[in-house]
Amino acid sequence: MKIYDTADTMAILWELFKDIGIPVYKQAMDEDKNSTPQTYIIIRSNITDGASVFGDGEPQLRNSNCDIILVAQSAGRSDSAFAVNCAKIKGLLDGAKLSYTGYNLGYNDSLKASEYSWSVKILYG
Repeated sequence: MKIYDTADTMAILWELFKDIGIPVYKQAMDEDKNSTPQTYIIIRSNITDGASVFGDGEPQLRNSNCDIILVAQSAGRSDSAFAVNCAKIKGLLDGAKLSYTGYNLGYNDSLKASEYSWSVKILYG
């Protein structure tokens, strides 16, 4: 697991995903209904933030749990753009040596979209 020297976990996530070729939004997708992209990513930082490694009673390292959410106008089939984009995101997370857990949220009927979420742990200090 990589240890970052900044507590700005949103900047870490933005740097990782800014060139992925999919629209990326910080905290929430803010487009109107007519401008919503077919596929997009939402990055949310500091869902939780806590001490991770202690030394002499003081936290030496902290960890921040963040979410990456992929939303795609797709039924979620394995041959779809949704599956391709899931693989792209997983590749970036693996390449950055980040610890994560993936969750297939399935098809959201109200959004008419498939969703996949990664809970990512960023260690910093």
